[in-house]
Amino acid sequence: MALPFSDTSRHDNTLAVIRTLRDQGPVARVDLGALNGISSATVTSISAELLQQGLISERPPETPRPSGRGRPKTLIELDPQAACVVCVKLSINEIQLVVGDFAGQVRHSEHHVVPTLALSADAFETLLEEKISAVCDQQLVGFQRLAGICLAVQGVVSSQSGTIIWSPALSFRNAPISARLGERFHCSVLLENDANCIANVLAAQPKYANYPNLVVIMLGYGIGMSVLINGVPFLGANGSAAEFGHSKYQPDGALCACGRRGCVEAYASDYALYRAAADHLELPTGDSAHPSEQQMQALTQLALTGDPVTQRTYAEAGRALGYGIANVLALFNPDLVLITGSGVRGFDAMQTALHSAIDEALVVELKGTTRIESCAWDRDMTCMGGIAMALHATDGKTLLDSQTESVG
Repeated sequence: MALPFSDTSRHDNTLAVIRTLRDQGPVARVDLGALNGISSATVTSISAELLQQGLISERPPETPRPSGRGRPKTLIELDPQAACVVCVKLSINEIQLVVGDFAGQVRHSEHHVVPTLALSADAFETLLEEKISAVCDQQLVGFQRLAGICLAVQGVVSSQSGTIIWSPALSFRNAPISARLGERFHCSVLLENDANCIANVLAAQPKYANYPNLVVIMLGYGIGMSVLINGVPFLGANGSAAEFGHSKYQPDGALCACGRRGCVEAYASDYALYRAAADHLELPTGDSAHPSEQQMQALTQLALTGDPVTQRTYAEAGRALGYGIANVLALFNPDLVLITGSGVRGFDAMQTALHSAIDEALVVELKGTTRIESCAWDRDMTCMGGIAMALHATDGKTLLDSQTESVG
């Protein structure tokens, strides 16, 4: 049976209060009302219920003002232990597991080197079950509930069906994975593209609030992209939209990890840059197919200090990115293009060629007023975005469960 309008409105207002506390941190009740357009009486009533349900707590009153006038504000905040989520980031031969609390903060993180390309679909699902179970047993003590799991995957996924369609980290395709994990852990399981997780974090930052049409390009081992149109991710028919790295730069060109030739990724990703430079230089030993951060830092330093071979390599990467971005500008006319990811370490060595390529590819009118900027990769935003998306998706269920428990 559908909820009466008043109940629906109350539910929406309660979720708004929870999410404002997550975004803002501790807030006074009167300020919560102003931030969400809710009356003071409604905020007082909602906060009383959330306190009873154990979803929020009160901080001690602020120190009285020296004048003695006015009652000190009492701040309320989310109880971090009220719920938690687990984010699993999948990349080639590595998985990362992160626990986020109800306030959206990282409480635990661990990496595992795993031969992902050698696993069957069943073996991969079994591995995920084992790793998530171990994290739950060891790290979830004290949390009231596991609200959800987010899988952040490099490649093409269908969030609606919970299926990994294709990932360069896996040898199999079209694997429905969310349902099995959901049954095993009795919670919601989200399947998201890793670039969309990053875009979620960036779009929430105040400095990007006025850019509803936002393109985020992630440089690293591979190259991903997320397109937000009026603030909403554009996913396409089966989740394969915005695969920028696999758009073409050079027909019959360099080999890409996807098995085709001439993709933007085949020139501008970490493995592509390292492969091109290794043909001419002696570089640090390691996995040239999946170079480490140390290897890439050494390569980037050569380009920035004037080595002609690496300078040409990075210039070609910039040119590939530039032509790819020119296509994005012509197709979507975004407000802002943000370039980030671990590969942004080499952006300074690429950007001259990148902007020249855009100028070559587009008339001024098609470039328009779109801004193109880099964004420092001083923290891995993939799992932060996965945590935020999982909490947002499960807040309603967490609220319902807490209401049922408090009545019971």
